[in-house]
Amino acid sequence: MTLPTRWPQQVIAVLLIVAAGLFVVGVTTEDDNDTHSDEPTAEAAQAGEHNEASESAETIEAEAAERSVNAAEATEEPEEDEERVLGVGIESPLLVTAAVAVSLLLAGLVWHRPNRRLLIVIAVVAAGFAVLDAAEVAHQLDEDRTGLSLLAGAIMALHATAAALATHETTTTAAAHEPKPT
Repeated sequence: MTLPTRWPQQVIAVLLIVAAGLFVVGVTTEDDNDTHSDEPTAEAAQAGEHNEASESAETIEAEAAERSVNAAEATEEPEEDEERVLGVGIESPLLVTAAVAVSLLLAGLVWHRPNRRLLIVIAVVAAGFAVLDAAEVAHQLDEDRTGLSLLAGAIMALHATAAALATHETTTTAAAHEPKPT
């Protein structure tokens, strides 16, 4: 049994789709981990040393005012931990959506109408994503997030494989179209 000649392009498409899906999973998982607060819940505060019922009304009002000031300052100042490239948050919903859309668009195009120029674009884009994924692996390792670093490593491998296969297909396609010496 021989495989159809389009199988490399279809594999590239599947690699891009799977990488995009895992990227979305990673971003949402990281966002979920970042939103957990270190502040105690209301129930934990009631069970703690302080019994708010015994505090004076002035103390309660002062604490409430301090919390509202802290909340206002937190909304005005951007997070220092947010990753930024050229002043743009690289994990912003807009850029995440754009990266996923580009991946899905390229996957659809290579599945239906593969050509040499498209394969070159895919090789460059996938290689660029792989470099960004490598940086994300390092970042997650610095943050001691082993699970997310493994996920980023898997996404990096998918992008690198797509780039390598697209490069291979580009060179194979070019060699197949060259005139043979007679």
